[in-house]
Amino acid sequence: MNAMADPNSSDMVSDTLRTRAKGVFPFPLACPSFVYRAGYAENVQRLAPFVDEIQLLFFESRFADSLPSPALIDQLAGLAREGGVTFNVHLPSDIFLGHPDTAERQRAANVLIDLIQRCTPLTPSTFTLHLERDPSEPNDRRWQDHTTATLETVLAAGIDNRCISIENLDYDFNLAAPIVKALDLSVCMDMGHLLAHGKALKPFYTRWQDRISIVHLHGVDGNKDHLPLDRLSAPHAAGILALVKRFPNVVALEVYSVAAIEASLGWLKKRLTVDG
Repeated sequence: MNAMADPNSSDMVSDTLRTRAKGVFPFPLACPSFVYRAGYAENVQRLAPFVDEIQLLFFESRFADSLPSPALIDQLAGLAREGGVTFNVHLPSDIFLGHPDTAERQRAANVLIDLIQRCTPLTPSTFTLHLERDPSEPNDRRWQDHTTATLETVLAAGIDNRCISIENLDYDFNLAAPIVKALDLSVCMDMGHLLAHGKALKPFYTRWQDRISIVHLHGVDGNKDHLPLDRLSAPHAAGILALVKRFPNVVALEVYSVAAIEASLGWLKKRLTVDG
């Protein structure tokens, strides 16, 4: 993992989740596939009793075992049926769809097509994608044109436009907006990223609400993010709760330890339940 919660950010709990949040919120709640220090299958098996959905994280693509094997996909599908959970998929973030080099763009397209097709039997709710900015391409318009063309190649492989959700990162999402609209893509609203960069939540939500298929949620302290939700300030907490309580799609916690998940689940259950 490339984003780990601060182990000192919450009171430590046991090494097993205790707070069950399955079916208790107005939205399906997801957590990452790496909470326990184990592989995908063990995490899914151990997390399934506690949440509605699991976010399968495939951040890297350059190693022989980066992408899931058919055997793993079959195993995850069986565990999902047994555990009553669904999946969403986070696509690799080490690829550059807008890279100035044609070969790099083709590699990025190939990675996305391969991974999406491998995971399709799991019927994920969405495939979340980072449109990373490579410093070797400083020209915004070229980056947009190259990124659009690469994604057109991906979609031409028979992949549904709205199954891909573009996540807001550390740059102005207005740069990605023409790509999202031109290709009729979905949006992943990462509330923590917005707060960490001093951006208001409501204007983003209002603009993109018809396309938002998933919300990423984590605590923020200044510009430090991916913290448990109990680290949120009162104003930030109020803004988040006002939006997610009426959000119909998946809300995914993006914290990466048992302690951070436990603290976040407890925080949410105290403040937002179906009857609350």
